[in-house]
Amino acid sequence: MVQQNIHGGDIYRNQVSLDFSVNINPFGMPQRVREALEAAVAWCERYPDIRSEALRDAIAGAKGIAPADIVCGNGASELFPAILRAVHAKKVLLPVPSFYGYEYAAKSVGAEICCHELLETDGYAVTERFLTAIGEGVNAVFLAVPNNPVGTVVEPELLEKIAERCQKYGVTLILDECFVMFTGAEERYSFLKKYRNYPGVVIVRAFTKLYAMPGVRLGYLVCSDAALTEAIRADLPEWNLSVFAQQAGCVACGQRAYVEHSVAFVCRERAWLTEQLSEIGITVFASNANFLMIKDGRPLAKELLKKGILIRDCSNYRGLSGGYYRIAVRRREENERLLAALAQVTGSSVVENGKDDKKPAAVPDGIEYVMPQEIEKRSFSIIEEELQLRGITLPVEEAMVTKRVIHTSADFSYAQTMTYSAGAVETAKWLITEGADIVTDTNMALSGINKRVLARYGGSVHCFMADEDVAREAKERGVTRATVSMERAAKIEKPVIFAIGNAPTALIQLYGMIEEGYRPAFIIGVPVGFVNVEAAKELILQTKIPHIVNRGRKGGSNVAAAICNAILYELGR
Repeated sequence: MVQQNIHGGDIYRNQVSLDFSVNINPFGMPQRVREALEAAVAWCERYPDIRSEALRDAIAGAKGIAPADIVCGNGASELFPAILRAVHAKKVLLPVPSFYGYEYAAKSVGAEICCHELLETDGYAVTERFLTAIGEGVNAVFLAVPNNPVGTVVEPELLEKIAERCQKYGVTLILDECFVMFTGAEERYSFLKKYRNYPGVVIVRAFTKLYAMPGVRLGYLVCSDAALTEAIRADLPEWNLSVFAQQAGCVACGQRAYVEHSVAFVCRERAWLTEQLSEIGITVFASNANFLMIKDGRPLAKELLKKGILIRDCSNYRGLSGGYYRIAVRRREENERLLAALAQVTGSSVVENGKDDKKPAAVPDGIEYVMPQEIEKRSFSIIEEELQLRGITLPVEEAMVTKRVIHTSADFSYAQTMTYSAGAVETAKWLITEGADIVTDTNMALSGINKRVLARYGGSVHCFMADEDVAREAKERGVTRATVSMERAAKIEKPVIFAIGNAPTALIQLYGMIEEGYRPAFIIGVPVGFVNVEAAKELILQTKIPHIVNRGRKGGSNVAAAICNAILYELGR
């Protein structure tokens, strides 16, 4: 039985393997933010900054606004009722359907709720009709750009008209911009460049969705009315932000490459997912956010939950009824799993683009003819089928890397021996987008790694093993070339991802360097062989360096290259 909740993400009362009910960044928390949270433990014996000055300065610098105009809160949900109390709201106008948190905030201050019903014929978008609902008696208006659960935006011209009408009637306009970055057009749809002309406008944002940190609880508001911001601050607890929230927020503000990559991906994937859902006969509403609202007469939420997939049943939204659902835009592999499950539930078929059933006459009977461009896709399909038959379910974040290794080696034992540090794949992606170089220990791996995608982000691949001066120094010192190569790599003045597929001595040397204080950005440890191979890999597993390691004797240069390429192809796609 699907429980009707006022929010998504109820993984605590359901058996869920894929959660499409919450709309957070599909790439997960940035590694630097994760590290900031870990480092904040050392500050737990002190009170957090009561003014959150460093955090407000970081937000102001990132958004080009004045720190004095910023009030930080324990998530946007703490700020909504504080705003209403500060303006002594008696009557609150809500467009419906919209986020339940606005109604919750209004009820918490005892305000009357007035609803403006959005029309399905308008795609549930705010139109000029909304202007007439703003007038005498209304104290505050909630408006989200983009709106939840539909994902529609308010066009800038109309939004300014709404702000002007609110100003005319002395109404506080609360603009929820928690999802505006995911539109891919923040400059167009955000009100940040205009808010100083409208003292009665309060813009609310949160770190929750964009930086995938809902458990941290961090949001902020922006308003040019000093008296109003002071009244809101006075309504909040004195120490409402923990040291964890403040330090994580400061670091998050600097993650520009992570944001740009995430937003570009969501925009592409949103369009693709919309098309694919339409192909299987599901009605999809136009969205500018990282989620889609869909409509179907069948009990999709109930049937998908049987398959371990949680989506948001929207039947308890004001203005909606049964048959409306919201799904997040997630990673391609996760979206494909959702589509496959929906196809089963609805009795539809998933369309395979580009398939050619024409078989050349020269192909003998019993041989499956596959178009060259379809070979890899067919290979991965076989891998997925065999994994299922073997009862193996790979963690979503790691699945594409492990499957590419299996694709390269035709060896399913890697599904059991590949070992990942927490958030390893996302960390590697982030490092590449920051321009990290890759250092490998064989020319075979050097040749196999996709340099074109790496170069797009400013990275290069190096292999020092065959350099004459490396060989000469190794002979003079009586050490291996791998040892000298690792030392040479440590002098590269940028983040380095080590991809070791042949020499266990390279891993042993890296371990020794780590013990002496060197910090590699990332280690891919998959050397093959018998002598010291297993022990060398276990040494890397003991470190706190982000890593992907294949336990046991198996591995090789082709595996090291496959891991790098799996990560690069995901970025390229």
